[in-house]
Amino acid sequence: MFCLDKTHDWRIFPFLRVGVGFDGRGKDAGESLTAVPNVAPVVLEARPDAQAAPAVRIFLGTRPEQYRAERVFFYSLLQVRNPDRRYEVYRLTGLANGRFAVPELAGRHGRAIYNEVGQIYLADPAELFDQPMGEHGYLALHPEETTVMLIDCARMAPCWNLASARRGAGKALQAQANAEPGRWGELDPLWHARDLEYLPERSKLLHYRSRNLQPWRPSPERRSYHINPHAEYFHSLEQAADRAGYDIYTVRHPSPGFALACRSEALLIEAWSDGGERLVARWSPEQLRRDYLPVRDSIAVSGLERLPAEDIPWLLDRLFRLGRQQVLVRAALGPRGSMIDSQAGWLALLRRVALRYPERSWQLDCPDREGRMQSYRADFFRRTKNEAEPPKVWVLRGIHSGDNAQLLDLVEALGWPYEIKPLRACLTEPTNAWPDLLISVGWLSSLVARRIRHRSAGHTRLVVLGRPFAPLSHFDLVVTTPQYGLPLRRNVVDLPAPFTNERQLDPAKLEAWRQRFAHLPRPWIALLVGGSSKPYRLDERTAAALGREVSAAASARGGSLLVSTSPRTADKAADALLEAIDAPCWSYRYADTGDNPYPALLALADAFIVTGESVSMMTEACMTGRRVATLPLPASRRPLGWLLNALEHWAGVIGPEPTGGAARLRQRTLGRLYDRLVEAGWINRERRFDQVHLALGIAPLPTGLDQLPGITPELLAASRERAIRAIRELMAAERPARQKETLPGRQPVEGVGQPHPAWEHV
Repeated sequence: MFCLDKTHDWRIFPFLRVGVGFDGRGKDAGESLTAVPNVAPVVLEARPDAQAAPAVRIFLGTRPEQYRAERVFFYSLLQVRNPDRRYEVYRLTGLANGRFAVPELAGRHGRAIYNEVGQIYLADPAELFDQPMGEHGYLALHPEETTVMLIDCARMAPCWNLASARRGAGKALQAQANAEPGRWGELDPLWHARDLEYLPERSKLLHYRSRNLQPWRPSPERRSYHINPHAEYFHSLEQAADRAGYDIYTVRHPSPGFALACRSEALLIEAWSDGGERLVARWSPEQLRRDYLPVRDSIAVSGLERLPAEDIPWLLDRLFRLGRQQVLVRAALGPRGSMIDSQAGWLALLRRVALRYPERSWQLDCPDREGRMQSYRADFFRRTKNEAEPPKVWVLRGIHSGDNAQLLDLVEALGWPYEIKPLRACLTEPTNAWPDLLISVGWLSSLVARRIRHRSAGHTRLVVLGRPFAPLSHFDLVVTTPQYGLPLRRNVVDLPAPFTNERQLDPAKLEAWRQRFAHLPRPWIALLVGGSSKPYRLDERTAAALGREVSAAASARGGSLLVSTSPRTADKAADALLEAIDAPCWSYRYADTGDNPYPALLALADAFIVTGESVSMMTEACMTGRRVATLPLPASRRPLGWLLNALEHWAGVIGPEPTGGAARLRQRTLGRLYDRLVEAGWINRERRFDQVHLALGIAPLPTGLDQLPGITPELLAASRERAIRAIRELMAAERPARQKETLPGRQPVEGVGQPHPAWEHV
C-alpha cells in the first residue's frame, strides 16, 4: 500500500514538493534548507514477511499541470511492482534541472532512477534498478537523453549536485558529466521507448515524449494536440484507476501539505435528512478523515480550493460517501496549473469521483476566470429517488452500411431504448417530440442533426462518429479515430479504431462452416478485401499484385486462404485478385448468393490479412487476439492533395513533434492555425489509414503474420468503454446556466468571493 514514511529526519528544499533524505549538513553551496515535519516520499511498502532488499528509489520530475500523467505513472507502477520490495517515489517540481540534483537529494549514496512525468511502466522498475552498471556513473539511451536514467549517486554527486543544478544549463551539465570517459553507459532501449519506438509485448517503459501527442493534453491553450497511436495504454490505465478509486494520496495517507492546511483552514458543511432536520457544522479537514461522521441525505461544502489540490480527490470521495442522495459543491478556482484551475478541471474531478456513486446527484457552483458564476448539475434523468429514466435516443441512418453498423454497435452498447430514423423522415417529427440524444455519422447526417438541434431549441444533444464535416463546436461530442486527423478538443473522444462490438455466431452454423473448410490445410488465413477509398485505390493491377503476395505468404506457411470480398470491392478487382491466387483457397464474392461467411471467418481463421483501408474489418480481426497483417493500398492524389499533404508535414501537424527551434515554432503557430481551420470545418484532411495501423500495432506482410497485434482485445474493449462513459456523462450533466440556485430554498449565488447564502447564519 502507499504510505508516508515518518521514520527518518526528513528535510525539504524550497523547490521540492516532497521531502528527501539529506546527509545532515543542513545546507550546501549557500542553499538554505527548511525543515518541514512529516514530509516524506510516497512509499509502496514491501510485504511484512519479504526478505530485506534495497529500496527502489525513483525521482519523478513533474509539474502541477501534469497531474493526470502523474497519477497514471503511479498507477502503472502499482500494477507492475514487486510486492516483496519497498519503493520510494520522490516528486520533484520547480527546478528546471532537478534531475541533475538527484545524486545529492538521494544522500550521495546508493542508486536512484530518474523518470519524467509522461512515462508509464510496463515492467517492474526493480529490474532496472538492479541492473549491472559496471564502472558507469549513469545509464541512459545516450549521453544527452537523460529523461530516463539509472544513477550511481556516489559517483555522480561531484558532478551533478544541487549547486551545479541551480547554476548550469542542462546541456552544459551533460557535457560536464561526459568529459570523463566511462561515466555514461548505454541503457537498454526497452527501458525507454519514446512514442513510436514502442515495441508491443517487449518495451518496459513507454514515454509519451512528443508534447503534441500527449493523450492527457496538459496545455490546450498553448499547444495543438493529435491522436497518439499508443494513447490507449495511457487511457486504459486511467480508466482502471478511476474504477478502482485510486489516488496518489488517500484519506489514510494524505499529502505532506495536508497537516499544515488543517491548522488554519476549515470546511463548512451543511447536511439535510429526509425529515427536514438540518445539521450545520464547521468541520475541519482533519475531522473529515474520521469514520464516525453521520451519513445524511444531502451534503453541501465550500472552501475545498483552500486545501492542497492533491487531497481534494479523496476529500470529495469522502463527501460522496457521507451524502447518500446528493452532494453540492461551491468552489473557487485553484492555482494555475493545478487540477482545479478551471471549471472544466473541477467538472472532470467531480465526474471521476461520481463514477463510483452512480446513485448520487451532484451540483457544482464555480466561477470562471472572469468571475462569472455557473452551476452544473448531474441528475441522471432521475424520475424518483431510486429510479433513473433513460433519455430518448435517435439514430440517424447514414448512406454507408459500414457507418450504420458502427452507429448500431454504439447505441446497443449504451443500453438505452432507441429509434432508427431515416434522414428525410426525421425532420417531419412534431416539435414536441425531439430526442434528448441524437447520434449521427457522415456529413449529410451531421447536417440534419444540426437542423434538429436548432428546431429543438437546443434541447437535443448531438454525438457524431468519425468527422462531422462541420465545426466541432456544433456538437456536444465527437467520437473519432486516427485516420481523420482531427485536432483534439475538450468535446473530442479519440479511439484507436472504430467502435465495433464482438460478433456472435450460432454454434451449429459455426460448425457447418468449419466442415466446409475442413479439406483445406492449416493454418487458415482469412483474406478480407475492401476496395478503393479516396485517395487509396484497389484497381486490377493492385489486386493482382496482392493476390500473388498473399499466395506466397500462405504457401510459405503451408496453409490456405479463406477469401471474402466486400460491397466496396469492384468486380474487375475481385476477378484479378482471385485469378492471381495459386495457393489452396476458398472464396466468397459479396455478390454471391448464400450466407456471408464473414462472422465464421472471424471465429475460425488462424490469422488475418486485411486491405489497409478496411479499418472496421481490421479492428474486428484484432479483437480476436490472433495474428493480423495489413495490405496497404497505394495512394493516388491529385495535385492539390499532394500540396496539402506536404504542407501538413512542413507545418508539423503530421507525425511527432518537430525537432529544432524553427520547426517547433511552425508547429505552435502554423500547426495551431491549420488545426483551427480543421476545427472550424473549413478543411477536411486526407484520411491516413496508416495511423490506424500504428494504433492497432499491425504490420504489412510478411511481418504481420508472424506477430500478434500490438493492441489487445482488452485495450479495444477499454476504448469502447471510454466512449460509452463519455456519452453517459454528457447525458447526466445538465447544461450550465448562470445564477442557478445552489441549495434548496436559497437565493442564487451572486458573483465571486461573496459568502455562500447557505453559510450566512453560521
